[in-house]
Amino acid sequence: MPKLTNLEDTISAARALMSKFQAGDEDAIDRVHQQLPQVKFGARAEAAAFPLTLSEAQTVVARENSAQSWGELRLRVKLEDLDFGEELEQFKQLVYANDAAKLDELLSAHPELKSTIDDPHFFFGSTALIIAKEHEDLVDVLLKHDADINAKSQWWAGDFHILEVTSAQAAERLIKRGAEITVHAAAEQGWLDWLESAYERDKTIIHQRGGDGKTPLHYATDPAVMDWLLARGADLEARDLDHASTPLQWQLGARNDDAARALVKRGAQVDIFAAVVLGEIELVDKALAAHPQAIRARVNQAGYELVPPADGSHQYVYTFNAAGLSPHQVALEFERADIFDRLIKQSPTDVRLLAYCARGDREAAQRIAEAHPDIVPRMAEGDRRQLIHAAWTGKADVVALMASLGFDLHICDDDAMTPLHAAAFHGFADVISALLVADDDPPLDWLNGYGGTPLATCMYGRAHSWRSDGDFPESMKLLVDAGSEVRAEWLPTGDEAIDDALRSGLAPAAGD
Repeated sequence: MPKLTNLEDTISAARALMSKFQAGDEDAIDRVHQQLPQVKFGARAEAAAFPLTLSEAQTVVARENSAQSWGELRLRVKLEDLDFGEELEQFKQLVYANDAAKLDELLSAHPELKSTIDDPHFFFGSTALIIAKEHEDLVDVLLKHDADINAKSQWWAGDFHILEVTSAQAAERLIKRGAEITVHAAAEQGWLDWLESAYERDKTIIHQRGGDGKTPLHYATDPAVMDWLLARGADLEARDLDHASTPLQWQLGARNDDAARALVKRGAQVDIFAAVVLGEIELVDKALAAHPQAIRARVNQAGYELVPPADGSHQYVYTFNAAGLSPHQVALEFERADIFDRLIKQSPTDVRLLAYCARGDREAAQRIAEAHPDIVPRMAEGDRRQLIHAAWTGKADVVALMASLGFDLHICDDDAMTPLHAAAFHGFADVISALLVADDDPPLDWLNGYGGTPLATCMYGRAHSWRSDGDFPESMKLLVDAGSEVRAEWLPTGDEAIDDALRSGLAPAAGD
């Protein structure tokens, strides 16, 4: 594919793709099927019948050029023609740090930054003002330097406005400074009067897509707003574009259980995971009766239509802080023992084995394994990957149990992460120890999808893991003692214990 060097090239490439796709060109159909989030998880025939728009063709072109969205690609092309020097990175870091005084100094000293002040430099294509919206002094500095308070993010699934996902206090301040109310903000904040007036002018606002492609009902937590929207045709089962999740699933993701129950009361379809989180056995039974295959469901994996895989991962991935969870694991996470037992009674043998492993129930798991010696190697890959999940979530007892049952210690996920990589990222020394004890030939030199060995992954995780319960010095010591290669450039790290562990693994210099 030719390199896109200017905005005209990118637009022409998207228009050409759309034209070829609409003409039935096989290569264009393949490109759309491979790259467009709305169709990539379905059959090629479904992709071929998709009503492709120019905006969606732009997303395909962006993805083919290693950008998540058209906005990201367009910004990249723009920055090739401009040189803001190190000041652009300083600008971004000061916004993230909420340092209003230094940001004011920087923008005053470098007025050329104003030409990029509304660009999507921040996560998920956000503008500086969207990042700063909860910090009044930072907002005022950006406005002083001509930032547009109504400039939206630039994200493929739907652009966020500054008033979306905003506290009531910040929303009030932003409106005083010129922020224009949107239907999504009004639904979120419960502004029924505004909704009434806007609806009189434009009936289509009920189905309008906002950030992540969410509808107004995705934002509503007030039952009165829900009723208002539903009375005018809002769809209880509408799915956002980024996470393929319904309003009910979004409310559970935000831990708004009262809002979720209000949606259930109004007829929202309850998937098996929602039933477990809400803690009602009747809902669990109803979900399984409607979809018996839900007993095998896993978050963000194909096979259960109510919780489908999505480009940005299903919302439940963020609810449970992991992909691939089963209803049984969710029951354990939410301490729903009665529901776990109900699920077990309705589970086939292999599902019960995995559930007992997740609970760390060695006796029950071994009983099944002894009765069915070939049960583990015959499992689907997604099920065998549960060892990676156990390592990723720091469950050393589960890892040790699964290792003893013959689960593949070298199995990889989509990012080529083995269980050892997963444990190393968070510094779970007890998990690393369990894996090393169980493995005669641990994958110490295996590279994950980012080019890192388990030890390199541990080094990276020390700076980027969001967990606070890891022990990185001990983890690195275990990996080094097991024979991991150490790079001299990693030293010094600023942590004496880590430096000692790493130095012990350095090869002696020539002549030593």
